[in-house]
Parts: sequence; C-alpha cells; structure tokens
Amino acid sequence: MSRRRRPPLPLSPEVVHPLDVDDLLHEIMLRLPPQPPYLLRASTVSKRWRSLATDPKFLRRFPIHHQKPPLLGVFSCTRGGMSFSSTLDPPYRIPPERFSMRPRIRSSQMCLDVRHGRVLINDDMRSRVIVWDPITDDRRVVAFPPQFSHMGIHSGAVLCAAGDRGHVHGACHSSPFKVVAIISNEHDDDLSDEDDDYEPEVLASVYSSETDMWSDLISTGFLGRGIDISLRSTLVGNTLYWLLESTFMLKFDLEAQRAAVTGRFAGAPRGGNLQIIQAEDGTVGFAALCDFHYRRCLQIWDRKIDSYGFPTGVLRQTVELQKILGLESWIDGKSYILHYMEDVQAILLQVQSSVYMIQLESLQPKKLFESTDNCIYRPFTSFYAEEVPLAV
Repeated sequence: MSRRRRPPLPLSPEVVHPLDVDDLLHEIMLRLPPQPPYLLRASTVSKRWRSLATDPKFLRRFPIHHQKPPLLGVFSCTRGGMSFSSTLDPPYRIPPERFSMRPRIRSSQMCLDVRHGRVLINDDMRSRVIVWDPITDDRRVVAFPPQFSHMGIHSGAVLCAAGDRGHVHGACHSSPFKVVAIISNEHDDDLSDEDDDYEPEVLASVYSSETDMWSDLISTGFLGRGIDISLRSTLVGNTLYWLLESTFMLKFDLEAQRAAVTGRFAGAPRGGNLQIIQAEDGTVGFAALCDFHYRRCLQIWDRKIDSYGFPTGVLRQTVELQKILGLESWIDGKSYILHYMEDVQAILLQVQSSVYMIQLESLQPKKLFESTDNCIYRPFTSFYAEEVPLAV
C-alpha cells in the first residue's frame, strides 16, 4: 500500500520590518513631539527618511495630529528694537538672526502683538502697521484706517482668519489674517481740552487680508479715566479681551464686530499683577500673583454663574510660587506675570532676573532664560518643519 505524500508546506511570506513600510514609518513620525529637533533628527537618518519627513502631505497632517504648536522662542521688544531668543534645548536652538526682521525696525516702530505665527508691528511715523511671518519672512504693509492717522494705534491684535474645519493655528503661513486696531480718544489731548462734554471713548477697526480693507469704525463709551490698552489682548473663543482699569475689561467680539467695556465679574482679583486667561470651561478666567501668608503665590480664578444668575469669580487653586519653580529660597524680589499663551495654555513669569514658563493645566515649570532688560516679551509659537540651522 503506497503512502500518500503530504502536500508541500507553503513558503512563509518574507517578514517585512515596520520601518521598511512608508505608511507605517509616517505614522511613527507623526507621533514625534512637535518641537523641531525631533523631525530634524528623523530626517538625518537616510535620504528615504528625509523624503518622508519633508513630504507635503505629511507636513499637513503633522499639526492636525498635535493641535498645539510648540514654543520656539521669545521676542524681546522695545521701541525701535526686537530680538529673538530660542527656547529649544541645545544644540537645536534657533539662531537669533534666523528670526530677525530686515531691515531692522526703527525707533518709531513697536511690536504690538505676536499670535498664530505672525508678528504685528506698529509704525506710527508712517501711519501703518506691518504684519510679518518670521517662518517665511513674508510681510504685509497696511496703512492705518484714515480716522486713526492723526492719533496712531494704542493697541492691536493679529490673528489667523482661516475658517477651515480642523484648521490648527501655528501652521497658518498661507492663511488669511485679521488685524484689530484699537485707539482711545482719551489720549487725544487737543480734543479733551476743547470739548467740555468730552467723554473717553474706545474706537476699533478690523483689517482683513482677504479684502485688503478696514472695517467701519466700531466705538464704545467708557465713563472713567486712566484707560490703558497698551497691554496685549487675550483671545478667548472668538472674543478679544484687554484689561482696563482695576475693575474693567474691554471685549471685542470678532464675529459680531462689536466692542464693549464691561466690569470684571464679582470676586475677581484686582491689582496690576493680573492676566486674563481662558478658564476650564472655555470662558474668561484670571491668573494672578499675590502674597499669601507672606509667600508669593499664583492663583487661578474661574468664572461661574451664581444662584442669582450673576457671573462671579471662583478661586480654583492657590499654589506657592517657590514650590512650583523649585527654588531653594523665598521669593523676595520682583515677580510678575509677563504674558499668557493661548495656544499652549501657559503663562510667562519673570521672577527676579529669570523668565519662566508655567503650564496652567499641569503647573509644570520651565526656566527659559535670564533677563535684566526692561522690555516687553512676546512668546512665539509655531510649527517649524524646515531644517533648523544649528547655533554655533
């Protein structure tokens, strides 16, 4: 009796390493941290890896996956001067000259705002603003609204105007933008001296890069004195907010094109060491520095509706600044809030001669640099996919 022959075993398929599959390698690269060094390191592995890391489709997916752009550095701004300090870890720091505006800004120019990867510069002498993208070095020169030409701009904001679903700010280099220009006629001394019935008024106008036009003037009255709108605005949802006097805020609704001066909600902190932030529920909140039991503390306040239907301030947490920053000695020198970064939910603090960034969700600190300069700091957040020139 003949023995039946077994059929031959099928040949085992060739084992393919995941890194040899382009789609899988793209998925791995997609999950790298958004700071430039990581993609840069990946792109130096081989020509194939560099081709995948610089593929346009991949670079469009990268910010959508991460949502929040990384902090690349901080612009130090004075009247007639602006310099960039990278906050990336060495040896991947971006050299200051990489984000240096040419020609350099003059004494009549001042940086008003940095947001969504663009810088807004006020040029009073020429009655214009300059919108600059440091990544692409693209710039747009925009003349003041005619009604502002004799008064200049007292504050302003630049922001991305892209309405695409799923759009992520920080990769807005080709997107349309808006500029909100703010003045207060309280600063117009000639007008206030001539008119006994003069009342201070805040005026606003919005420029659209899509139409290359300014909107009609938008005004709101303010029964008070001492309006200071030189501070940077905070964007919460679709509304810009500025701190005014100790108990007031200027709000500008971008969608409705409407300005209003409102009181801060009851129970909210007062004083100069204060910054408007976005609260946990997406509404307005505050970060404040205060002294508590002789210790310097950071307080986070949220806005809640009380049982009578009125907005009120609720203290979410109080934390000792010395413990957050891991300092060995008490903070007995100057300390104040410099800036709030909406994109990454963090604040910039100066404590004595050091500048720190603190994440508001985790309270994780990072020391950025030493500073003794008397200047305004504007953090710059953006996705930066091109090769970073290494600092020497």
